[in-house]
Amino acid sequence: MKRSLEGGRNFPSLKPDWLIKGLFFLMLIYTSYNLFMSQYNIFKVLELRKSLRNIQAQINQYKVENDKTDQLLKLVKEHPEYFKEKFARRYMQMQKEGEYILILGD
Repeated sequence: MKRSLEGGRNFPSLKPDWLIKGLFFLMLIYTSYNLFMSQYNIFKVLELRKSLRNIQAQINQYKVENDKTDQLLKLVKEHPEYFKEKFARRYMQMQKEGEYILILGD
């Protein structure tokens, strides 16, 4: 017995091209949801990248400040007497014999 072409299908109204189109449409909806409405949507990713650039700029700024502080520490270790005198004169307002300190307003 031969089957006819019409009797072999369980769902005669669905054609194979509708199945492909339907899956493509579902994939498009899922992708759109992930791009715009999920937890890590495109706007959140852009915001995170912007904050990452800001944080990296701050890190670079702190590295520069750290390098300057390291250079100052190296100078203090090489010439401790000079920096002791400089500190005493500036912050403790000490003076040598025969010197006078004149304090000007800031």
